[in-house]
Amino acid sequence: VSRPSGVPKMDGVKDDHSLHLTVSAMQNWCWADFLEMLMPEALESAATSDKSTSLREGLPKNFVNYMGTMHQLDDDDGETLPEGLKQASAALKSGEDGEGVDEDALMELKAQQRIRAQQQHFKDEAKKRIMRVCKQAMSMLDDACDQIGKRFLSDRLPPAMLEPERVLTKEAFANNAANNYHDAAKKIWPNTLCRLARPGIARLVIEESQAVLYHCYDNSRVYHGTPLSPMEFEIDDAPAIEQLLTTVEPHWIMVKDLIHGDIEDKMEIAQTLYDEGILATVLTESPDRSVQTG
Repeated sequence: VSRPSGVPKMDGVKDDHSLHLTVSAMQNWCWADFLEMLMPEALESAATSDKSTSLREGLPKNFVNYMGTMHQLDDDDGETLPEGLKQASAALKSGEDGEGVDEDALMELKAQQRIRAQQQHFKDEAKKRIMRVCKQAMSMLDDACDQIGKRFLSDRLPPAMLEPERVLTKEAFANNAANNYHDAAKKIWPNTLCRLARPGIARLVIEESQAVLYHCYDNSRVYHGTPLSPMEFEIDDAPAIEQLLTTVEPHWIMVKDLIHGDIEDKMEIAQTLYDEGILATVLTESPDRSVQTG
């Protein structure tokens, strides 16, 4: 039986035993999980912003004296007011001076009107600040997606490489499974073709002005048995890393075509990812030895 995510269910049988297996395909993957990660960061960013101090301003004076459950008033439609307050309300709306209306009722009605005005002002001010946080959150959607993507990489199992994938990574040489490959293929050259070994196993994020790469290749089969080990790069390396991570089967990209100023840096970036086990490479021609690294 398949049920939409978030729908509660309870199965059972009468006068017999039963075994039920529940499999979730979207654990920690709903909008509530996303917003739970986004909104605290957005609030902190908006509160510490130099552009506005509104979130750091003090709350209205004595607001606890008119806000809260104990200060909730009936709707201002007159239907639920006591008879005396109804008469006072009708007198005020008609512009009369209140003659013939119970004075206590008139004073209570005016007090309620003051409270309603204070409550409305509080709500308006709160709404402005809530919208400011929401606006900040909208500018941080990519950051939150990176964080939830990074969490998924931490939670998931390591990739089980298929043989056609494995022979293109460093694992093939470690297991002597690529004897027919030239020794030069173990090293990255300007004309080496590269791509991510398996789509979705790595993610690039920007943290504290650095390009940080996370991957699940070294994950343990025990849940969180091996914490993610971030790989830190200079921010200038980010475009080249992004090209490598977004090039997946059946496509390839040549090292010399990566976006970077120096060919040596291009080769070192690709070599680092290859040595980490997440990059598939192939050399279809003699290596271009015009540039040497390492």
